[in-house]
Amino acid sequence: MRCDFLDLDGKCRGPYQGFGCIKDKCPADRQADCEFNEKGFYCRKYKRFECVGIANCATLDEYMNFVNERRKRAQASK
Repeated sequence: MRCDFLDLDGKCRGPYQGFGCIKDKCPADRQADCEFNEKGFYCRKYKRFECVGIANCATLDEYMNFVNERRKRAQASK
């Protein structure tokens, strides 16, 4: 995951400054200026109630791969 707030030591310079990066759990990328993001959770580009961040939504395949990987990780952690 690309993150504009990540420093060279892997620490966050953004919303969780000083702490380690929490990757896709962090809302920073989803809150970035995106013409398709509506109210922080609805993606008008793919007409779905989930914003996956600018770095993960260039194509519908990338969007769905990100969502599916996150769901797999959530199921594996149960």
